Amino acid sequence: MTAPGIRERVAIALTAASVVVACVFGVMAVRSYTQPASGVVADVGQGNVSGSQATGAGASPAAGGGTTTGGSSGGGSGGVSGGNITIGGFFDISGPVDSSVERDTVRSYMQAVNASGGINGRQVQYVWCDSKYDASSAHACAQYLIAQNVLAVVGWTAPLGENNEVRTFTGQGIPVIGGLGTPNEFNDPLSFPVSASFLRYGTAIADEARAIGAKHPAIVVLSDVPWVHPVEANLLNRLTADGVGYTDVEEVSATQANYTATVFNLQHAHHGPSGGGAGPNYQCPATDRACPDYVIAALDPFSYHRLFDAMEAANWYPHVLGAGLDKFNVQKSYDREISGAHSLVPFLSPYDHQGNATVRQYLGTVQHFYPGQFQALDIYTQHSWTAAMLFVAAARKAGGSLSRSSLVQALDGIQGFNTGWSVPLSYGPGAHDPNHCFTYTADAAPNGSWHTVSGWICPGG
Repeated sequence: MTAPGIRERVAIALTAASVVVACVFGVMAVRSYTQPASGVVADVGQGNVSGSQATGAGASPAAGGGTTTGGSSGGGSGGVSGGNITIGGFFDISGPVDSSVERDTVRSYMQAVNASGGINGRQVQYVWCDSKYDASSAHACAQYLIAQNVLAVVGWTAPLGENNEVRTFTGQGIPVIGGLGTPNEFNDPLSFPVSASFLRYGTAIADEARAIGAKHPAIVVLSDVPWVHPVEANLLNRLTADGVGYTDVEEVSATQANYTATVFNLQHAHHGPSGGGAGPNYQCPATDRACPDYVIAALDPFSYHRLFDAMEAANWYPHVLGAGLDKFNVQKSYDREISGAHSLVPFLSPYDHQGNATVRQYLGTVQHFYPGQFQALDIYTQHSWTAAMLFVAAARKAGGSLSRSSLVQALDGIQGFNTGWSVPLSYGPGAHDPNHCFTYTADAAPNGSWHTVSGWICPGG
């Protein structure tokens, strides 16, 4: 373990680095946002609905703050009424996963749009709901947003309930834009994902394991999110096809207090008197303490924290391969656990693409409107920002006669949409699967210096 004095110095250095990033990129991107925006949001907590006024620069990201304005979208047809456009989303906020930063990423984008005159002269209102990492709460949130007559769902993030509710919205004719990349988001003509499918993540992680020389990895995945199971199967099948013999598969819950027992099993499962073959469930020789040589992890950012704490407590530091590891306010507490770690992402990493125009606008806008969320940004906020970009582009394309049907028509007509930090996205009639590509980043811990080590890699299914 790192001595306390060293850890404190590292923490100070990381905090200073984040301030520099905020200053450099925030100032460049927000010069035009000199007036507070007035995006209306509705707060749902414990089933009680109330309105709250977002106050623009420096607004608190906490739900329920500000001036009460009433929770209704004001009627109209499909979320468009007079000078307003009402869109929404639900987010796991209370519980083991806090997606409030994804909510505030979408809100910051819309507040910047409102400050610049809105969409074809209309102001955007964003209605949201806390789905609480609970499937029944997610369904209640979906019903609430339908009752609010939203034009579209944009940038939602709810691991436990999102996949099930795609058809709840699309069955009502409400298009869904963005999301985590869960399976149902890729097989509905009214769903418009912006990221790579998690099924492709499984393929890509397995191929990267082979590419970086992993021989006998142990694997840990979330078990309390049902749609992860086909992703896990795809990962294991691809590892086998790639000739990578995994030693153990541990399924964990995001609600577990710690992963101590999980790490023990990852270290010791399938150790025996002699090595097995190279296929699944490879048996590490009893004397080979370098086996397993990697941990492949498919977890949320908060579960990564528990995994790495348990690895440090066990003084066990295998190489790590995962997805979306670079969440600053979590990883700043890591030490040797992620030294040399590899992470794959479907968007360019802000860590080493600081001259990228989309990165500058993203960092600067969130820093401007929700400074308390700046250090919580991660790969999933890039999902949300991209969804907001796509929605605004399509709504502007639909023109003054904006409706759900004209929005869908505009979305289906988008070809080669340049996000600035992903491969171009194209849509059309039928189900949509626009983003097949990843870049790979590597870290030199403990200073969080993620750097991109590949161009776009686009594995098959």
